[in-house]
Amino acid sequence: MSPVVIGVAGTHSTGKSTFCNDLKVALELKSVRVATIPSFGALAVEQGIPLLTQHTYDSTMWFIDRTLEAEQAARANADVVLVDRPIIDAVAYWNAAVEFRGASAAAHEIDTIGALMLSHCPNYTAVVATKLDTSVALGPGRDTDSRFRELVDTHLHVLLGRHGIQHRILFPQVREALLAELQTDVFKRMRVS
Repeated sequence: MSPVVIGVAGTHSTGKSTFCNDLKVALELKSVRVATIPSFGALAVEQGIPLLTQHTYDSTMWFIDRTLEAEQAARANADVVLVDRPIIDAVAYWNAAVEFRGASAAAHEIDTIGALMLSHCPNYTAVVATKLDTSVALGPGRDTDSRFRELVDTHLHVLLGRHGIQHRILFPQVREALLAELQTDVFKRMRVS
């Protein structure tokens, strides 16, 4: 049986990693094997890869490649793969960075990344997209540019809508209900009681 793959996308400090961790813990209590694909931001910093407002086509492809490699490896040994920052997330960050800098992207770059994103989306059993709540404080060490953070949120939801990508919205008021819903979905697919 193919693993359940859940992508959790959204701008920074909107609860993605905590949500993935809480879902992982809940699933593992029922002996579900869970692999988590982390964000590659720390590795990008180590390797000098541009990120946030400095995202480029090449850095976006770097993030996409790391995510695809990690997803492929995780599928071999997990019942559920939780992807903290799926491909659509990298595209939203790139689009936001381009707009933030007042730059433009080459048509062939937009087409290449868009085609890659759309061809991979069907691999996700579920996509969760956070909705920015500016009343929630930023986590420690996070980029504090509120305009950029809002641009990422806007671009993510534009991409989801434009391409008709089925998704669930995550914000604080629905968090617990969404955790329960996803657990139930996983258990049904795996026939776990």
